[in-house]
Amino acid sequence: MLQLTTSDGRILTPPKELKPLLRGAYPAFFKLLGYIRFFYTADELWDAKASLRFKQLASITLEDNAFTVCVAEESFHVIDEAQLEAVYAALKKAAVPAQRRPADQLAVDLDMYPSGIRCDMCQLYKLNNLDDFAGNRKFPVMDRNCYYGVEKGWGETQFSTWTCEGKEGCYDKTLVCLAKKKKKGIYNCLECGKYRTCDKCGVGHNPSECNLGITAEEVTCLIIPYCEVERLDLLRDAGQ
Repeated sequence: MLQLTTSDGRILTPPKELKPLLRGAYPAFFKLLGYIRFFYTADELWDAKASLRFKQLASITLEDNAFTVCVAEESFHVIDEAQLEAVYAALKKAAVPAQRRPADQLAVDLDMYPSGIRCDMCQLYKLNNLDDFAGNRKFPVMDRNCYYGVEKGWGETQFSTWTCEGKEGCYDKTLVCLAKKKKKGIYNCLECGKYRTCDKCGVGHNPSECNLGITAEEVTCLIIPYCEVERLDLLRDAGQ
């Protein structure tokens, strides 16, 4: 199993490494992992084998072709996505305010950020680097912890004083695409409606793709800014 050991001793594992164990239950696990990361804040405690806990919120025990989720006093044996709505309901009921992700991190001003990516939350953004390039110093270390497809040693010595003005590389294709669609009265990716399949809609990342065992801060800094699809879904559902 591919794993990464951090400088503080945590063992991180790409979720896709669990496919051979979870098999048919893997899509449900993948979806639940992303849901918890997007809507809640909790350090992940991963034993690098079969136990994943979201500190003081929920725990997941992996099994052969299934997994068990415990939330407060409730337990759910999950074999497919059909059981997830009950788990979501239990999480909403059990979570205290401090565990729920702040609404301002989930929202987006589509006039400012038309694809849903939150430039202002990105660690490379200029305003997050006014104090001795604090964001730039965090970024490579957290990036290595969150995203497993990085070269060995990344984040240990790498540091740049470059800062992003916002809407730079992440938005190039999006802005070109939307410039063509303005003639049709389409000004953002939500109005277009094809954001789940379009290859021009920013550089968003599915929150489930990142390593198991990361901290709440790592999720907030290196995953949440780029959850464009999830933000657009929230806006879409709110308008229904």
